[in-house]
Amino acid sequence: MNSVNIKYILYLALALLASLGLSACFNQGDSAEYQVLRIAVQPVHEQEDFQQAYLPLLSYLEKELGVSIEWVPLSDYQEQLDKFHEQKIDLTLFGGYAFVRAYEQDQADPLVMRDVDFHFSSDFIVAAGNNAAKISELQGQSLSFGSALSTSGHLMPRFFLSTQGIMPEAFFSEVRYSGKHDLTVKWVADGQVEVGVVDTIILEKMLREKHVSRSQIKVIWTTPSYPNYVWAARKQLPEALKQKIIEAFIKLTPEDRQQRKLLELVGAHHYFPAKVADFQPIRKIAKQQAGRLGENQAK
Repeated sequence: MNSVNIKYILYLALALLASLGLSACFNQGDSAEYQVLRIAVQPVHEQEDFQQAYLPLLSYLEKELGVSIEWVPLSDYQEQLDKFHEQKIDLTLFGGYAFVRAYEQDQADPLVMRDVDFHFSSDFIVAAGNNAAKISELQGQSLSFGSALSTSGHLMPRFFLSTQGIMPEAFFSEVRYSGKHDLTVKWVADGQVEVGVVDTIILEKMLREKHVSRSQIKVIWTTPSYPNYVWAARKQLPEALKQKIIEAFIKLTPEDRQQRKLLELVGAHHYFPAKVADFQPIRKIAKQQAGRLGENQAK
């Protein structure tokens, strides 16, 4: 049995014990107050296809929690933060950097992360015919980040460039913000920009589903790993309800055929409880990069 499975079993056991202790607290008043749970997901690519991928998970949560789920559509990353601040979203999937912002502004409560979210990465991509073989050879070319509020599409790639002594605005001929990972890939494939930086998992999915091919683009560098996405709740949600949400996610297992399909759609094998401390590296880097993040450029 590998370490991921052992960790999953331990977390599941702890979650079930905790849920027994809190079940008495989840009274009729709590249930009545939250007959509808408003859920949103950070819009990392086109919303329509994105929502379809999450429908099985939403249906599963409705059954496990005994509430109706309302999908809250989002046009960009800033809208997610705004609606969370305005208490128009109860539960949401944040990227790491957006979560840090939501935690600092609204005390967002981290609940669960996928196994892959503890060791995330970004890919720098160029057109397949680009002669560059490493980052240092990209000087003078045009670059696109994703959203200015993206962890994998902006914050962390910018940080890793800085460790190589590269300031994007000085090194590249132009710095743009596409707003979404799939759009960054399309821009590079179509020749609108020469270099793009994207979420590794999204790029792999686009290649696997043939939205783009290796005859169009190539990865020139993959960053070191860092923590990223997290499902987080409004601080005001009852603790017992938040615990039920954690338990529902952690119970998902690829051993069940239907749940395995659900997990595949959202790019997970298992879910684990999340803590604010998991995002300490992101908080530290965001503070280091303050003033360089170009959040007025694009959402």
